[in-house]
Amino acid sequence: MGSDDAAVLIGVSRYRDPSLLDVPAARNSLHAMHRLLTTPELCGWAEDQVHVLEDPTGATDLALELHRLAEETTGTLLIYFVGHGVVSKSGALCLAAGDTQLRYPDLTGLEYDKVRSALLDSPAQVKLVILDCCYSGRVIHGLAGAGESRLVDHTDVRGVYTLTAADQVAHVPSRDETAGTSFTQVLCDIVRSGIPGAPPTLALTDIYPRLKNVLKTRGLPEPNQRGTDTVESYPFSRNVAYAGGTGFRLLPQEHVDHFLRMLTAQPRHDLTAENIEKLQDWPGVYLLHRTSGEAPEVLYAARNDRSLALRLGQHLRKINGRCRIDARDLSFSYLKLDDDLSVVAPERLVLRHLHAQGRSPLWNNSGFGSNDAGRRRDYRRLGDDHFDMLHPIDLSWPVHLNAPDLEVTAREMAVHLRAQLPYGFRTELGDAELGRTRLTLPQSPLPADRAFRLLAAALGDAWQISALVGQVLMYRERGGRYPNAIRYYAGTQTLTEMPEVCKGPAF
Repeated sequence: MGSDDAAVLIGVSRYRDPSLLDVPAARNSLHAMHRLLTTPELCGWAEDQVHVLEDPTGATDLALELHRLAEETTGTLLIYFVGHGVVSKSGALCLAAGDTQLRYPDLTGLEYDKVRSALLDSPAQVKLVILDCCYSGRVIHGLAGAGESRLVDHTDVRGVYTLTAADQVAHVPSRDETAGTSFTQVLCDIVRSGIPGAPPTLALTDIYPRLKNVLKTRGLPEPNQRGTDTVESYPFSRNVAYAGGTGFRLLPQEHVDHFLRMLTAQPRHDLTAENIEKLQDWPGVYLLHRTSGEAPEVLYAARNDRSLALRLGQHLRKINGRCRIDARDLSFSYLKLDDDLSVVAPERLVLRHLHAQGRSPLWNNSGFGSNDAGRRRDYRRLGDDHFDMLHPIDLSWPVHLNAPDLEVTAREMAVHLRAQLPYGFRTELGDAELGRTRLTLPQSPLPADRAFRLLAAALGDAWQISALVGQVLMYRERGGRYPNAIRYYAGTQTLTEMPEVCKGPAF
């Protein structure tokens, strides 16, 4: 997958309306789909391309997040939803969020027309939709719903392939708390096992007949598909059961082998601003290496369709603002390419090659290079092997203020911090109070920690600055708690959640 691709995985397992029963299997299916997409030898999506929206409560915020991600995607856009689906009195399909009310699904749910609008507005070249839900409201041992005919009208978007779970009832195991929904579970099993006799890569249209047959044989609801243009032939996953054949190969194996030899032979360069500045704006594939220790280790393999220099510069800035890592121990190698990288996907070839050698780059699929995916991800507990957990942000990072002793607004201070910090600083800049609150800039430089203390003291107890392992948030809230927090600032109070991990200079 390229840097311009995005997979939006939405799973809702908990509902406030007692008429909509909780569906633990939806949470399990959400996590299973995430694992499937980010497995290098299968779908090969990078962790930072997969945006997991787990148990969103409000449909409006969900729609805004979905539109934002769709508008920023120019390559492949994949939308997956698992949870309750209901049909309003007017016949509109609605995807149920946590606060959706069965009586008013059109007012409180995410109408599929809004998803359709996001698809239409997105500049993505490939658009895939997988819906594991049905379309009425009451649940006994599954997700009950109306017929598929209504959905077809809504999913008829040119250039989009849509795969749905069932005509009537999307089956959910009634007792097993560890199982996923039957549709997603069978889909994942097929991809992980591969299909003998099928091409080297599997499109969803290759998977669909096997998916339908397995579900039918088990007496479970049958899926449906709908595709337009050539998007239905888009390679969804590598076929692990492929044993070779005489069919046409877009990339002959000798070319692949030559590419891998060329990349391996490229010299390594210290990861410094000076070396990165020497690069031209050129697309290509690159590797990040850890050069300390007995032998170089590949940490990250990726591509950039536009500018190697820009992407490597972003990596260097991020690494410099992290703890327990030193850019002086890292190097990079690269190979400029003339091909359409969205078709060739050279980084997937590299990852498969490394995996076959028993070498799995530590930072691939661990969140390295990930963008801010929105407020919902703030509440997602990260695994111990996630990049942000291994290398949390450095709160001692020096902030340079251009005009000490000058009085500025809190909004101006926030904008300045955004520009200065090598990690994300998210807030609602449009809040009027940020424009009314004023503070005096101290002598610089000063650590980011002190800048947050000054800003929090000026705003008072109604606001809270929350430093997470990967970014910093500032919102009008009191007592908000996040599972990956390092430190909280509210008024003149500071609460440290994790031990100090960085030692910075004293200012």
